[in-house]
Amino acid sequence: MFGIKINKAKQAATEPGIEQWMFREKVIMLYQNQTQSWLVSIFASAILAYLSLESNNGVAGFSWWAVFVAITLFRTWNTRRFCHFYKAGQVDDIRHWYNRFYVSTVMAGIAWGAGGFIIGIPLDAISQVFIFIVLIGVGAAAIPLLGVMQRIMLCFQAVSTIPYAIYISIMLGDRGTILLYMFVLYSIGVVASMRRMDLNLTESMKLQYENSQMVNTLSESNQQLQNANEKLETLTLEDALTGLHNRRYFEMQLEFEWKRESREKKVLTLMVIDIDYFKLYNDTYGHAEGDVCLKRVSHILESSLHRSTDVIARIGGEEFVVMLPNINIDGALTLAKQMQQQLHQAGLTHATSPLGDNVTVSIGIASVIPDDNATALGLFKAADKALYKAKTKGRNQVVIGEMDLT
Repeated sequence: MFGIKINKAKQAATEPGIEQWMFREKVIMLYQNQTQSWLVSIFASAILAYLSLESNNGVAGFSWWAVFVAITLFRTWNTRRFCHFYKAGQVDDIRHWYNRFYVSTVMAGIAWGAGGFIIGIPLDAISQVFIFIVLIGVGAAAIPLLGVMQRIMLCFQAVSTIPYAIYISIMLGDRGTILLYMFVLYSIGVVASMRRMDLNLTESMKLQYENSQMVNTLSESNQQLQNANEKLETLTLEDALTGLHNRRYFEMQLEFEWKRESREKKVLTLMVIDIDYFKLYNDTYGHAEGDVCLKRVSHILESSLHRSTDVIARIGGEEFVVMLPNINIDGALTLAKQMQQQLHQAGLTHATSPLGDNVTVSIGIASVIPDDNATALGLFKAADKALYKAKTKGRNQVVIGEMDLT
């Protein structure tokens, strides 16, 4: 079972994207684990330096301690520098920071190993064993701090403890052999602990990565769904042929503007526009050309509007409506004349029209200040009746309708 879990962890670590992410996260954990370890390191090294006083080797001992403190302070400065850049989101080359950590850790390990020789050689056997225990304790304490990266942990153990363990086993004879045997057992335990830690950490990080990927995927799916819904809503409010708003959008905006103008006591005006003899146009040129004509007329009508609050929509086959908030009859009449003039200047050919050779439009206008005696539907009906009158009067006309306020 243990072997199966290791294989699964290794497989997870080799999947695209996971390995790089895990490496980055482990380097971050290494640095975060070191933020307070410098104080313990200096205290433990001071104990070794103090032992040098027993052999009148204090100068060498405290010289070593000064070098060790300098290495420790450098590691602390490097750690704080990394944490500063990490919080600022400026850690780009994670391999560079890993190499810095690796080199400084190996330097610290070498310093620990050298301290054992510098301070321990002049001392008696009991003191040498004590130094050996201190070095093993330092190595054990480093497991939770460095164990997230097996390579770094093994290198630290190798340079800090193994040379002195071999030395003391030789110097102490049979007792040294027993110590060496115990050290081998300790090393096996360290390796097993690191393997177990690496397994658990890899499994945990794999789940964390998969969860983050699922969250990202879900977030992207939600965004795509939102975009699709927005696009669908746009399509349901847009006339597919002309690109203008459709009747549904017009009715929504009419209700909104009616309430607003009612509160503000401002006038609201509607224009209903119809292309004259459009059925005859389709019979003459075909429906495909009729669609082209609708597009061109809608573009001309839309280009006549210059305010963002003005709304134009296609509400039928060849019928359009324009909503003009805070525009009175005179302003709407001027705009209607401009629309007819621009359409005339466009020169859209309608050879079979009884009104001439070009496409023309008829326009009905109605206006009211919304109150309890009027309705939005009544305003639209008044503009529509005015359009009907324009048609009965010969078309290509602009007629102003009257609201029924009963």
